[in-house]
Amino acid sequence: MEQNFAFLKDILVRAIPTFVLVILLHWYLKKILFQPLERVMEERRKKTLGSVESSEASVAAAAKKLEEYEQALAVARAEIYAKQEEGRKKLAEQQAQAVEAARAKAAERVAEAKAGIAAEAKRASGELAAEADRLAEQIAGVVLAGGVQ
Repeated sequence: MEQNFAFLKDILVRAIPTFVLVILLHWYLKKILFQPLERVMEERRKKTLGSVESSEASVAAAAKKLEEYEQALAVARAEIYAKQEEGRKKLAEQQAQAVEAARAKAAERVAEAKAGIAAEAKRASGELAAEADRLAEQIAGVVLAGGVQ
């Protein structure tokens, strides 16, 4: 057993420089490689997060501008619809006035035509009465003159 302890002691004595070397290597890598790498990674993470935050802010600003644009577009559409409706009302009023004017003109023409027809009927009636009197006198003259042969 003593031989085992001696063997273990020998292994441990030979392992001490390896342990020291591993500890020194760990310390060296930590100072030279890992800490600068961690700083770079942290800086990169901050820049990435900053870019993400900046992108999110840009997206939010774009969404706000889009909403404002849509609202302005809705207002413009409402104004256009109001102007179109106003134009339709004016056109309807103009058409109603034109129809009323045409009706009045037609009624005036009908009244003139009726008056003309009535005057012509009266004139024709007067002519017929005069012709009837003339024919009556002629017939009476023929009858009084001795008959018709």
